[in-house]
Amino acid sequence: MKIDKIILRKNGAFSTLLTSWASEKNFQVEDLTDDNENPSEGIDGLVIFNINQEIDREVAEIRLAFDGKQKPVHNIDINGTLMVGVSNLDLWIERNRCKKILIVGSDSLVTNPNLERYLNSMG
Repeated sequence: MKIDKIILRKNGAFSTLLTSWASEKNFQVEDLTDDNENPSEGIDGLVIFNINQEIDREVAEIRLAFDGKQKPVHNIDINGTLMVGVSNLDLWIERNRCKKILIVGSDSLVTNPNLERYLNSMG
């Protein structure tokens, strides 16, 4: 991936897993500071990990903030085809010139083995 920084929400199993993954891949990681006020400020795009396109209320609110600012949003269904998902993410990052991305997902995704497959194939 051609990004400079990954932003993650504070706390939670999903963020903890992604922080470990990002440090292994030598990505710079930053915590999201104003989770509720203006989560899209200073961030180029939003990547949402989900299962079968279902997202929780908190992630939906973050998506609305990005939609309202007309910032690019990309969904990754971890139950979808692995290589298609990974290549689509790379194309999305390149096409939208995203250097700083916020990655969000439900903590329940951590128990799905497909999440780890996706992460191992990215970056």
